[in-house]
Amino acid sequence: MPIFSRLRRFLSPPAGPSDLVEIAQSVTMLETCPAKCVSSSGLSDLPHPGRNPFRDWESMPVTVQHYALRNIVLDQPLMTLLHAGHPVSETAYVQPPDAVRALTLRPADMISCGSFKGLTASCVDHWASNYYHWVAHTIPTLHVLFLQNKSVRLVLPEHMHPWQFETLELFGLTSDAHIRLQQGHQYAFKTLDYITFVNGSADFAISDLSRAAYAHLRQLAGASAKPARRRLYIERGASANRHVPNESEMAEGLEQLGFERVRPETMTLIEQIRLFSEAEMVMGMLGAGMANIAWCQPGTLVYELVPSHHVNPCFAAMATQGGLRYWADIFQTGATQENHTDNASIPLPVADILDRVRDLTARLPQT
Repeated sequence: MPIFSRLRRFLSPPAGPSDLVEIAQSVTMLETCPAKCVSSSGLSDLPHPGRNPFRDWESMPVTVQHYALRNIVLDQPLMTLLHAGHPVSETAYVQPPDAVRALTLRPADMISCGSFKGLTASCVDHWASNYYHWVAHTIPTLHVLFLQNKSVRLVLPEHMHPWQFETLELFGLTSDAHIRLQQGHQYAFKTLDYITFVNGSADFAISDLSRAAYAHLRQLAGASAKPARRRLYIERGASANRHVPNESEMAEGLEQLGFERVRPETMTLIEQIRLFSEAEMVMGMLGAGMANIAWCQPGTLVYELVPSHHVNPCFAAMATQGGLRYWADIFQTGATQENHTDNASIPLPVADILDRVRDLTARLPQT
């Protein structure tokens, strides 16, 4: 089964014993995201179009909802909600279905959370330390909460990165009232707000709210209002997975074509926002660092290299959502199983990739 098909199945799990719309005290529809074709304006005549796995891709139609819940339990290991002792399968972001069905209340691990005058909101999935998940799931959620103009108590991971604290500071959502989840525990809430960005259902959608959230953070970070003529290559470098054996050779070739080699993980959030807001072109391999295209200005050209064993359209969606011009090429990795961790055993076709870059940069505005 292709990876995108598996992801769609995980993001639309069958209804479990508890269903969000049935258990919610109130439901607010935040937006409806219609299906939309990927944006590749001015790129349709590129040679070898068959290499682009998302050339004719269409986003998923999605409705983003805000659920006000009562008497709810959050299981930290699976980051899944339970109601009346039953798991709420819609909140189980890409968790194994068998593990979700087996989830029960564990009184010995339970922590009771007191009442709060304002909103108490879950805002992270179980990959909260991953930059893409924070950008795609948490930042739009924080934006929605910010717009409520109410006191907010956030449910956050125990261990957080500096860029996560920076995000809260930019939104003005720092507070001693926030709940930091401890490993292995369950948390009982009298009231909990749940916004469906958290369950990943909008990952392959074109969301106006997400686009507004990123524009809001660009403004808060003091980013440039207009892009400069910067061309950025996001290096995977020491990334934990999906290494390729000759990335440095390609990076050196890109430097000769005027690209800056960027390691986003070495930068603060504000530095990343400001840098990518100045880009006229961004290139990189599928990975968390590509989430920085969220900060790009409309019209920026994005070129993504997609590994053959993890054909994931999340950045095609993010680019289209932001009004960016997007192109992707798949490269063979030699990995035999579909997953998001395996390294490549086949070197990149550097000469072909550099030729593609020349074709793409020729389509950039000339001054």
